[in-house]
Amino acid sequence: MQDVLHGDLAAQAGFRVRHVAFVPAKPNDQACLYLHGESMKADAAPGGPIESLAKQGQIVLAAELRGIGETETGHDKSDYGRGRFGRDVQGIFLAYLIGRWYVEMRTEDVASWTRFLAGYRKSGDQPRELHLVAVGEAAVPALHAAALAPEQFASVRLRNMIRSWSEVVSVPENLNQAANVVHGGLQHYDLPDLVALAGADKVAIEDPVDVLDRPAPAK
Repeated sequence: MQDVLHGDLAAQAGFRVRHVAFVPAKPNDQACLYLHGESMKADAAPGGPIESLAKQGQIVLAAELRGIGETETGHDKSDYGRGRFGRDVQGIFLAYLIGRWYVEMRTEDVASWTRFLAGYRKSGDQPRELHLVAVGEAAVPALHAAALAPEQFASVRLRNMIRSWSEVVSVPENLNQAANVVHGGLQHYDLPDLVALAGADKVAIEDPVDVLDRPAPAK
């Protein structure tokens, strides 16, 4: 048996993001931060990936990043950019106008959730082994967070993520990539560089997609 606990986190003053914690009756010393690009509930159905991890004894924190799930603002509005720039096109470009990027803000959210999970129901001085799983739109900021603090995670699994920003700029069109953009980022680094910083031996990119959100061809 396991507890399923709902809660939220103050990502910044006046702004909160949601989570669901899955706590086994007898948890082991491992915990997983599970970030899905659609909703904290996306993989939380009975018999799903999150339940599988919890049955192994891991505490699983299914958390949302800003603009995902309950804080998403788009919901298929019919305004400019629908179907190309992403569901949160208005928020994405508003952030850009004030000198912020969704990747930057969501990376901050990942770091906040990591600190929260590290101390969640912790007893004793033994550090908890943390694992990171991120799916779809949550994967690029999760990779940034893992690269900035590689010591935080024992493993990093990224599913349905593009493999590089170079692929985005090398084709005439893309789909829903505005949320993944760091303007000018390619002048300094690309996503494979972040994999190396996070630790190529512990980062797994599963079922990568191309810039049109189709299964990427094998390399």
